[in-house]
Amino acid sequence: MDKKALESVLSRELTTKGFKKKASSWYRQGPESLQVVDLQKSNYGLQFYLNLCCVPAGMIVEGMPAPKEYKCPIRIRLTAAFPEHRNEIEEVFDLERTTSDESRRAERLARLANNLVVPFLNYMKDAASLKDAIEQGVFNRGSVNLAAKKHLGIVSADISTE
Repeated sequence: MDKKALESVLSRELTTKGFKKKASSWYRQGPESLQVVDLQKSNYGLQFYLNLCCVPAGMIVEGMPAPKEYKCPIRIRLTAAFPEHRNEIEEVFDLERTTSDESRRAERLARLANNLVVPFLNYMKDAASLKDAIEQGVFNRGSVNLAAKKHLGIVSADISTE
């Protein structure tokens, strides 16, 4: 499997759930959040990472309506969101690990997309769910910037950003 085949499997699964592909990212605009699934290549080999991101409605970030992953105020890598599945995720996204049955890798990738990625983002569809997830520590292994916390009312808007 190569990067193009990896993207093809992800596209097949994500576009049926309302995502639109642009470059190596998929975007889904809902009434209360923009959701981003970003495929990132490692600098050191043929390993890939899947980043899950949200931009709450009412927040404007550079690049809207299709911002780069690193511009999104709420971000987490799939392995950080699901540490109990880390080994399987890393194995599926490590294209240096050759397998005699690439169709099996595609099946596992589709299953990860449908059983982890989509349900995770479906839950993060509105401001209340995002706020709850942040407060419950879902993003402790990810990144939530101060502007997003203020926007969602997690921290006071009068706190300085210095």
